[in-house]
Amino acid sequence: MSNTISSAYLPKIYSYNLEGQRVKVTLKNNPFYFSPETLYSLAARKNTKRGFLFVSKVLGKHVPNDPFVPLLAGAALAVQFLSRIHGVNHVDTKAIIKALKSNEDTEAVYETVINRPLVSLPVESLFIGFAETATGLGHAVFSLFDKACYMHTTREQIPLLASELNFNEDHSHAVNHRCYPWDSELLKTPKTIILVDDEITTGNTALNIIRAIHAKFPKTNYVVLSLLDWRTAENRANFKELEQQLNITILTTSLLEGEIAVSGDPVNEQTKHFKQAKRPDISESHVYPEVKLLDLDDLVPVFSEDSSGYKNVTPYLALTGRFGLSTSNHQKILPLARKIGEELRCDRIGEKTLCLGTGEFMYFPMLVSAYMGKGVSFHTTTRSPIYSFAKPEYGIQNGFSFANPDELTNTNYIYNVPFNYYDEVYVFFEREVSNERLTSMLNTFRELGIPRLVLVYGTSSKTSPL
Repeated sequence: MSNTISSAYLPKIYSYNLEGQRVKVTLKNNPFYFSPETLYSLAARKNTKRGFLFVSKVLGKHVPNDPFVPLLAGAALAVQFLSRIHGVNHVDTKAIIKALKSNEDTEAVYETVINRPLVSLPVESLFIGFAETATGLGHAVFSLFDKACYMHTTREQIPLLASELNFNEDHSHAVNHRCYPWDSELLKTPKTIILVDDEITTGNTALNIIRAIHAKFPKTNYVVLSLLDWRTAENRANFKELEQQLNITILTTSLLEGEIAVSGDPVNEQTKHFKQAKRPDISESHVYPEVKLLDLDDLVPVFSEDSSGYKNVTPYLALTGRFGLSTSNHQKILPLARKIGEELRCDRIGEKTLCLGTGEFMYFPMLVSAYMGKGVSFHTTTRSPIYSFAKPEYGIQNGFSFANPDELTNTNYIYNVPFNYYDEVYVFFEREVSNERLTSMLNTFRELGIPRLVLVYGTSSKTSPL
């Protein structure tokens, strides 16, 4: 992939060539003067609706990170929200941005930020993170605020609860979003709704959830936060139109803002320009997983059901925010994650350890991983199908696919794991998974060339609500 840059001042233009498809980014607002390559790279996406993807380097999703980096990315978005929307400058803003740019002193800066008094907002506010990519980002933003609540949308079906909100993400390969607040007051009470996503392309997903919220729990104030904002003038006009239609205010802010223009043909299965990374010989590879059960006791006693009717009867964790989380409840999470992380640190046997969250289960594994010591990289499995090519500056160097243990008809992926690089991998599941539904994933881990595999379960089927 070749990149070009023009213009020394804003607007600045960046051109990316995905061997046939060309993406031009015109950068118009960059409040912290981030170099774009600090925040993202590009990759070709297996999606007829949009053939490319901005691959975040700070999100902890597709690219392995120092686990403190995605936590600080959330903090950066939080302080930008404070500055842009409320006119308040956070005392640690410069330190947060410097740590993200240099990838240095990340732990020290995060500890300073998280140990400050929480910021009080002028009105009761609910932060909502979008599944699956921004569940961790939304939680990390929310973690800096007092007297607020957090919830993330989900793609899962939970028969014992009625989804209070249903809306679509139009350009996604998995379009349906649901919201299952344990208490509907979570949506009724707040005066302001703050939506958090990693990227806004058209803004239609945000507009869809605002419509869904307003139809049942009308508000006057909405805020949309994102790492990247690529809306066109027409897209922005759609926000103004909805404001007028519903008599509401929608404010937006991001770390980078601009517009994108796409030309040429997207990469497809017949593209010959790229060379796929060579697969290793796994005929003699054997990985026998170890299992660690955290057996956490703050549970939501409901189960999920997949499209085949299979029920995973293991209860969910309350601490994820899927069912709603208050500031006071969140305050219990950090010491718990630190304790578990320090215990797993003693369990480690290697110098290079990969920690993987799974799907929507991002924030808590990220936080645990941060306290597992030096040499830890963190990211998360994903539903996003992306072409992997071993090319300089290309966002997805390699990829591995497997059947999602929670929904075997869905394919999940792990990206950017070098062959024979890590000494061990810890895979974090919110809930225990039956062995037979892990077969595809375990076969994939044979390909990774990692000699030790540890499965970490937050809850077990022993506490089943059925």
